[in-house]
Amino acid sequence: MQKPLTAVLVGAGNRADVYARVSLSHPDKLKIVGIVDPDPVRRGLMRDKYNVDEQNCFENVGEFVSRGRFADAVINGTMDKLHVKTSLPILEAGYDMLLEKPFAVNEAEMNELVMTARCHNRRVVVCHVLRYTDFYRAVRSHVDSGELGDIISVEMCEHVNYHHMAVSYVRGKWRSEEMCGAPMLLAKSCHDIDIMLWLMKGAASSPSPVFVSSFGGDFQFGPSRKPDGAGTRCMADCPLMNECIFSAKANYLDAVRWTQYVWKPLEGKGEPTYEDKARSLATDNPYGRCVWDFDRGANVDHQSVMISFSNGAVGTFSMTGGSAKSERNIHIVGTRGELKGTFEDSRYVVRTMAPSTRTGYEERE
Repeated sequence: MQKPLTAVLVGAGNRADVYARVSLSHPDKLKIVGIVDPDPVRRGLMRDKYNVDEQNCFENVGEFVSRGRFADAVINGTMDKLHVKTSLPILEAGYDMLLEKPFAVNEAEMNELVMTARCHNRRVVVCHVLRYTDFYRAVRSHVDSGELGDIISVEMCEHVNYHHMAVSYVRGKWRSEEMCGAPMLLAKSCHDIDIMLWLMKGAASSPSPVFVSSFGGDFQFGPSRKPDGAGTRCMADCPLMNECIFSAKANYLDAVRWTQYVWKPLEGKGEPTYEDKARSLATDNPYGRCVWDFDRGANVDHQSVMISFSNGAVGTFSMTGGSAKSERNIHIVGTRGELKGTFEDSRYVVRTMAPSTRTGYEERE
């Protein structure tokens, strides 16, 4: 029988945990044999969850690589600005790697990572997970088949809902480029730009980008947008707590969402009660602070990108943070047909030109 792939988690946060869970449902395919994280509580939680030997748990990458290679691969789920810094010694130590996106935060880092992987003949697989979904694989198949003709344009958008925007990009650790190392468009929507380029590579002429323009801004947040009379903490001093859409009480106590981020301050202290959580939000938990009181630097809550390709085709992408529902939409227009769909609905339609029909086109799902 083939042995399972063995892997070490570097960065024991939510992202690495999501990938590592495969080992729980498919132990014949993956086994977690090591944990690397500076947080002793998080390190211990992942150690127990994946039944990892204590001698294979490390505080930092230096300690880990000094042990010598004892696994097949690494799952690198560190923060954006640490991706390349942590990856280089791991590749030099002989590990292949699954690397969370964005795999680098600037061109210099990207080149250094690529050269190091090539120099040591290591494989780096980037977590552009949308490529592997049934929806986008099916969309790509229509491009590859040529039934849409030559691609004239690809229009894409991502609507980040209001509570996701608040928890990750205002109250959370991706709220500023200074904090995580990447601006919001790169931290959140590199998936979408990757999908656009991947689809265009499936087109007959496989065009490359030649010009890029982009603009955006922060429309909703910052002190100047703060409602009159709002406090500093939702559950401590804010009279607007029960009517504000960003209320910590409504989003994190009344609704059960974003638990992997919001309750991190309570990890390792047993199962928290409702009262424990309320006390945390009212005192030192960053997710209890008013959304208008955070320094987000030059970060945006909406941004649009336009790309001109070498064959004359264009691609447009817009990211907007603040919608009621999270949604990714795509509309590909070609010389013989078009495809339009929504990722979250797992649904799209294909329309092809049919000049003899009443409508001028034929449509199928």
